[in-house]
Amino acid sequence: MKDLNQQIFQREFEHRQRQEPDAIATHLPSYNSLMMDAGGQIGHGRGWLCVWAALPGMGKSISAIQLAVSALEQGESVAYVSLEMSQVQVASRYYAIATGMDVNLFGRGHERFNERAWTEAKKRVQSLPPMYVPDTISSDWSEAVDFIREAVEEKNASMVIFDYLQLASSGVTERRLLDGISQMVTDLRQYTVEKEIVTILLSQFNRQTAVEMGRPRASGLHGGSIIENCADVVTALSHHAYKRDPEKREAKLWACVLKNRHGSVGDIPILQSYRTLQQREPLEDEFEEGDWPTP
Repeated sequence: MKDLNQQIFQREFEHRQRQEPDAIATHLPSYNSLMMDAGGQIGHGRGWLCVWAALPGMGKSISAIQLAVSALEQGESVAYVSLEMSQVQVASRYYAIATGMDVNLFGRGHERFNERAWTEAKKRVQSLPPMYVPDTISSDWSEAVDFIREAVEEKNASMVIFDYLQLASSGVTERRLLDGISQMVTDLRQYTVEKEIVTILLSQFNRQTAVEMGRPRASGLHGGSIIENCADVVTALSHHAYKRDPEKREAKLWACVLKNRHGSVGDIPILQSYRTLQQREPLEDEFEEGDWPTP
């Protein structure tokens, strides 16, 4: 217990607040500018649990891997727990995003796998810190916890990405699903604060609720209010405002910051490539001339 009016706490508070923020930037500058407090308008603050949510096929995993690459480029090690993709599936997407190469160059098969591109990709990522993934896919929460603990406590990973929450409770009744999600989110929140890491938790929306609401809302997260309550930041990809361009192999969408415990909310435009899988904010002339969907 601490007394906020006693000098001992006030000295600790002053010392901490005089230190420069130590945050992990994302690939979206406008998003970073919304992150105050420990985020310092740099990005995600350490000790933050950040939820990124979307309907299936909207780019949750692409966003997560892009966040991982941004962290790696800042010297941070990343632990990526995927409950839906194998090591190889995560790897092919990661190498494309990290290098800006066409993901199809890393496809399986003698004619699809491009040796020249692979040689170049290995050169480009060799200087990056570790990107840890589990040996196998598992929906067992205890196995995910073991992997996270090993990566953080033994390998010094400073960012954990969990892809995605609802798969850890698949095959159970709705009541047990809600109970399981509540326990997992609470555990992740506590561990994130305790270890002063950044945790990116991917989540789905309730399909029916998402259709009824149109624009994403935090209350539509599949798993109940505990997800929103425990999160420092909740960001949704805009299923209601999404425009695909097949000729350019890209899509225009928005990252909608629905909750921000440390600053303002807002909508950030995203240009998403289906060739390299990379995401970025559009340039000013691209946004003005790009016929963007309305968020």
